[in-house]
Amino acid sequence: MSEPASGAAATWPISRDLAGLRRLVRRHALEAGLAPDRGDDLALAANEAVTNVLDHAGGAGWVRIWTDDDFLTVDVGDHTGRLSPDACPDVRPLPGPGGYGLWVMRHLCDEFAISRTTGSSQVRLRVKRPRPVGGVRGPGRGAG
Repeated sequence: MSEPASGAAATWPISRDLAGLRRLVRRHALEAGLAPDRGDDLALAANEAVTNVLDHAGGAGWVRIWTDDDFLTVDVGDHTGRLSPDACPDVRPLPGPGGYGLWVMRHLCDEFAISRTTGSSQVRLRVKRPRPVGGVRGPGRGAG
C-alpha cells in the first residue's frame, strides 16, 4: 500500500464524535475536488470503519486522511489487530442486526483494503479524485 508523503496527512485519535468525523471527511473531499455525493460516500464509509473500531476493537485507534494526485484516502486503524484482510464478504450479507459495514465500505469506495500487523488492523478507503481539465493539477493540489 502506498503511504502519504511526510507531513501530507492529517491524523487524529478515534472518538465517538461520528458527526464530526463525517464533517471532516466531507471537508477534505471538497478540498480534494470530489463531488459532494462522492464525499458523502467516503464519509459514510469512514463512519462505518470507525464504528467497527468502537464496537469491535476496544474503541482505540486512529484516523488518517491524505490526498495524492489520484485519490483521497482515509485510513482507519485499531490497536487490537483482530480484523483480517479476508474479512470482507464478496456477497451482500444476509439481513440481520449487523455485518454490513465492511461490505458497504467496499461498495462505496473505488478502492478498499484491509491490512493487519501484530497488534494493529487497518482499513484503507480510497476515492478517485477527478482529473482537472488539461490533466495537470496546479501547485499544492496533490498534497492534503
